[in-house]
Amino acid sequence: MPEASVVIIPALFIGGLIGIVELFFVHADETGMGWLGHGLHAIPATILFTFISMNIGYVLALIGNANLVGSSGEVPVAVVWGVRIFIAIVAMLKVSAAAAIIGRVGEKFPHTLMIGALILAAPFFWDVAGVPLTNAMPFLNYRLF
Repeated sequence: MPEASVVIIPALFIGGLIGIVELFFVHADETGMGWLGHGLHAIPATILFTFISMNIGYVLALIGNANLVGSSGEVPVAVVWGVRIFIAIVAMLKVSAAAAIIGRVGEKFPHTLMIGALILAAPFFWDVAGVPLTNAMPFLNYRLF
């Protein structure tokens, strides 16, 4: 299994923020329909999707697709983008499906698209915001390996 750095706290932090954004979208789209109970599943789901998006090499090795990882332990850029796009699409399908289970209103498509885009871009948000945040709060830069 190739060595891969696992980013835990940043994935929890950004995934939690994206989950809160999704919770606000659920509140806006399903006002008065038990939106809080319906929307609370959003936070753990977005944390999971964000973790995968930020730890692609580790996740590929974990599920047994280590052959997609190069000999130097680096994941090729095409594979990284392919997995991130796939995860964003799965997250968008999850948002749409969870909204459709209620069968009343559902998420608006722009909100669904925005959640997918935020999960796709989460590693880049961390690249930009991570340095100032870890200078202020060093525990945010915890890595497992």
